[in-house]
Amino acid sequence: MEFDLKDKFLEVGRFIAENKSRMHDRAPSVWMNPALPSCRFCQQENSAKPVIQEKKKQINWLFLLLGQLLGCCTLEQLKYFCKHTKNHRTGAKDRVLYLTYLGLCKQLDPTGPFDR
Repeated sequence: MEFDLKDKFLEVGRFIAENKSRMHDRAPSVWMNPALPSCRFCQQENSAKPVIQEKKKQINWLFLLLGQLLGCCTLEQLKYFCKHTKNHRTGAKDRVLYLTYLGLCKQLDPTGPFDR
């Protein structure tokens, strides 16, 4: 499975820009419970769950961001990301997930609307 970096990042960035004021530092439900892609083999909808590496440092964060699949990560995995990007990492999963989205987007576009 592959994603077009520019198109998918624009999609995520646009969503953040349009909804950030309503999110109140919490991930929306579409991020918390992402719609999974259809399986390319059996065509079953909402069934292709990403394989997330057990070793946290091997997780493909960019792939999960572009597919808006970061909600498939555990709270522990999200806290790991926030730890290494020096973000506050305590709290509920929706807060840590929100910070992960913003942190990844800020890495791709430091001038974008991705500050808290």
